[in-house]
Amino acid sequence: MELDSYTCELCILQKMEKMEHLFFRCNFAKSCWRSIGISFTPTRTVMQILKQIRNRLDLPFSIEIIILMTWSISTMRNDWMFNNINPIVQRCKMKFTHEFSMLRHRVKQTMFPLRASALFR
Repeated sequence: MELDSYTCELCILQKMEKMEHLFFRCNFAKSCWRSIGISFTPTRTVMQILKQIRNRLDLPFSIEIIILMTWSISTMRNDWMFNNINPIVQRCKMKFTHEFSMLRHRVKQTMFPLRASALFR
């Protein structure tokens, strides 16, 4: 797709909007991750970041949590770009929390430890 600009519209860094930046290095994305209690070293490779998140979560469905947050960030970006809806960290967290609550209905109770219930409220 040919665009006027390929820079990230979600942060002031004006970096090229690549997957690594959009989901893990953008100031907006890092704030979204922190809003659900997840921190990582953004200067690492994407694979190292994913491994770091999975290790810190230590849950059998950690990859699903990663997918849900990247989906939520992507939704905020698209709402901003196509619907002129301001990207707000709290709204991203609400989107993630809603999606996470839907995930809970599909997860076996034995795979959902009690501590996971309190993680993303």
